[in-house]
Amino acid sequence: MTEQSSEKVLVTLRKQQWQVEPGKTARQIMQELDLNPENYLTMINGQLTDDSARLKAGDRLKLVAVISGGSHAA
Repeated sequence: MTEQSSEKVLVTLRKQQWQVEPGKTARQIMQELDLNPENYLTMINGQLTDDSARLKAGDRLKLVAVISGGSHAA
């Protein structure tokens, strides 16, 4: 990774990646990407975290889609 890219936050969702400015929360970044924050778990630098955590330069934010399903009660 180049020095310039480490000044940004790397955001990954599936096979897509974006570089964004630090200082925002994961929730703000999802909203800017037109994603519903309720549909994603946030991992910062490999740790599951709350989407209100503020991102710093060099952080890696991974968004993981939440999969839910109904129960099949008999």
